[in-house]
Amino acid sequence: MNSFNAQDFYLWVIQHLGKKYCCVRSVDVAHYLSNSKPTVSCAVKKLIEKGLLIMESDGNLALTERGTKHMLRYCERCIFFVHLLLSAGMDPDTADREAFSLAQAIQPDTYIALEQYLSERVL
Repeated sequence: MNSFNAQDFYLWVIQHLGKKYCCVRSVDVAHYLSNSKPTVSCAVKKLIEKGLLIMESDGNLALTERGTKHMLRYCERCIFFVHLLLSAGMDPDTADREAFSLAQAIQPDTYIALEQYLSERVL
């Protein structure tokens, strides 16, 4: 099972911008994240090498099927943590921001154990 990192957030951003604008280029991602274009280009190159992303001939970025599955697993973890933090009384903006960090910070086995533990307690 894969652990998550900042590149997973890039996948989410590319997917998010793609839904909003149809076409996404590295410069769009850089602008959205307030990162430099070289930083984003380096991340995009790594995602392409991992088979999670493709760059079309016109420069548009698109998630591969594998990239989409990976991003959805990441989103599932983020949503889990958002709900958990909201249940703990955090405000929505903080919960959203912290959920991304938590989804990246913990190992998959820890997430699974935490998810199982909490689902047993809620039922």
